[in-house]
Amino acid sequence: MFTRRRAAEPGDGWVLATDWTGLKGRTIEVYENGEFVDCGKVETITPDGKLLWLRFQGNFQRRIIEKLPEVSVRVRLDQVQPD
Repeated sequence: MFTRRRAAEPGDGWVLATDWTGLKGRTIEVYENGEFVDCGKVETITPDGKLLWLRFQGNFQRRIIEKLPEVSVRVRLDQVQPD
């Protein structure tokens, strides 16, 4: 049986990622218009950070995510690398 992961609650260690170029290998959550749509591990990213490939479990194992105004990505705070 497939169990869909729930979206993280505010304050539970997830932060908004504005620069996608450093997300390779990290587990992220994807939101469209503020609604949770996916969670998975970033497989690769285009050099400009506008597209990423998300690997996750389920019927589809890989999905491309485009950086659009209505799309936001959150990453676990413990996975954010300092500048």
